[in-house]
Amino acid sequence: MVRSERRLLRRAAPLREGLWAYGFLLPAYLLFGAFYLWPLLQGVWLSLHEEDFLGRKAFFVGLAQYAQVLQAPEFWAGALRSLLFALMVVPLELGLGLLAALLVYRNYPGVALFRVLFFLTAAVPTAVAAVAWGWFLHPVGGYLNHLLQGLGLGPFPWLTHPAWALPTLAAVTAWSGVGFTAILLTAGLQSIPEEVLEAALVDGATPWVRFLRVTLPLLSPVLFLVGLLVVLKSLTAFGPTHLLTRGGPLESTTVWIYRVYQDAFFNFRVPYALAEAVLLLLLLIALAALQFWLLGRRVHYA
Repeated sequence: MVRSERRLLRRAAPLREGLWAYGFLLPAYLLFGAFYLWPLLQGVWLSLHEEDFLGRKAFFVGLAQYAQVLQAPEFWAGALRSLLFALMVVPLELGLGLLAALLVYRNYPGVALFRVLFFLTAAVPTAVAAVAWGWFLHPVGGYLNHLLQGLGLGPFPWLTHPAWALPTLAAVTAWSGVGFTAILLTAGLQSIPEEVLEAALVDGATPWVRFLRVTLPLLSPVLFLVGLLVVLKSLTAFGPTHLLTRGGPLESTTVWIYRVYQDAFFNFRVPYALAEAVLLLLLLIALAALQFWLLGRRVHYA
């Protein structure tokens, strides 16, 4: 009888521990449901309706909003701009972030100054950075054009010409994310065992071979995570576009997320904008799944 009671107590112990754990996690689950899951479900439900101009009545129309979105040429133009924007931001931000991490992950005299300079981009608010970049890239009195004019190369309409605006905006967006990317990659580099690098050095591997054959494979889990975050962030970057170009000139920087903003708050087509937002969410999920399928198997977990 005593043995059976002990068995029951041993079996009940993990259950009690699990209940305690879920009890501690319950506030986080409630906050997640209240501020993320519930608004998402409300947005999806509203995207299946049609409202009058004042938003007083909603009529269920099913997938009609999605059909209108997919038939709109301006939607596809914004989607293509978003993909082009991401293709410019992702390699630039990852490359600069990895370079910054390689420069500062080891300790040497003066490294603290470089760490502050590189990581400063993560601390500067988007609005402040946008104002500074606006001054720096101004077509008439901007510091960059002033410097280029001194060299006989300027000025350039960085944010005022359709051919230059999107690449310039991509460069600004990549700059703003370099600090965060470098922080994660620096942590990944510092977690690589020194013994492995020393063994490669003893075997006669050159610095370039050590980087390609040792450092990158061991850094691949962090690099994969950072790449996933940068892709998703670049497709939802709103602040620089809104503060620097507002979708112009001639809609050359009206990317997908900014099209959602315009349709919701300027064209007063909230269900239509929600349909665009839901489609963007589905695209982000599909891209994340594609990255896991294509690159997840190549990640080397030590």
